[in-house]
Amino acid sequence: MYEDEDTEHPADIAGFHNMMHHMLPKIFLVVILLLAFIQSAFAQAQAESGVTPEMRQAANEAYQKQDWAAAAANYAKIVKLEEKNAGARYRYGVALMSLNKNAEARVAFDIAFTASPNPVFALALARTNARLSDNKATLDVLEKSIALGGIAPETLMGEKDFASLQNDPKFKDIVHRSDLTVNPCKTTPEFRQFDFWLGEWEAKNKQGVTAGESSIQLILGTCIIFENWSGGGGTNGKSFNIYDTNDKKWHQTWVDDKGTFSHYIGGLVNGEMVIVADTLTSGKKTLAKMTFTKLPNGDVRQHGENSTDEGKTWTTTFDFMYVRRK
Repeated sequence: MYEDEDTEHPADIAGFHNMMHHMLPKIFLVVILLLAFIQSAFAQAQAESGVTPEMRQAANEAYQKQDWAAAAANYAKIVKLEEKNAGARYRYGVALMSLNKNAEARVAFDIAFTASPNPVFALALARTNARLSDNKATLDVLEKSIALGGIAPETLMGEKDFASLQNDPKFKDIVHRSDLTVNPCKTTPEFRQFDFWLGEWEAKNKQGVTAGESSIQLILGTCIIFENWSGGGGTNGKSFNIYDTNDKKWHQTWVDDKGTFSHYIGGLVNGEMVIVADTLTSGKKTLAKMTFTKLPNGDVRQHGENSTDEGKTWTTTFDFMYVRRK
């Protein structure tokens, strides 16, 4: 495989590996033989197209060096011989667009997008449409991109080719809906149940003494609540907190600089976030529970408890008040 062929289809590769992982040994052997046959047939078809390895190498090297004139010339030869090579067609379009040959680039991107609809090709086609002042075609392609996975809103808003569309109501609506598509956690209310813990905090014990500091942040498209805990000379650790749409529960994975690993599972109970982990204490099974409570003044109480009798009785292990740092 050459670079212009294999980089445009990661989903095919991931799907193949997932399939191979679950195959039984005998079926696995059959698949290997079948794959070898397909690869052999593909290689023969590529050879019969007339495109040589040297042609691909020359095109790829020019593309990587951003020698757009050479890249356009070399990819033009490839797509003439391999009309269905969407990856090469896309790179041909990029080279043409970089040379401000926008009308020709639009043709290349249109062919690539038709052959392999995806947000990357859609963005490129929309940009050439915008450069040619064809706003209707630009918006039409961006509309189609939403169903294909969307384009990051910061990309749409930051693209200078779309500057003239910034105040267009339809463009704003596309940006909004694309944002929700790219960042699906924004549209799921359950992902926002633990947002009351977000912020920069000092954690104080019952005596009012600061036991540590914590920075709680939203990351990865607002899907993950990321905890950075500093124990003030004690334990330092981090946790990842996420709502799992499969089991409808919250999960926290905690790790620290003492080698501790804990996995808590739970959810909202009467407005409080309650999560529980199975642990071992001196070889004995123990339940560890944390309850997070949002207080009327905006502070958050984090109450830790342990149980060695399968939850019949609980013993407090810590009781922190999270106060926002000023």
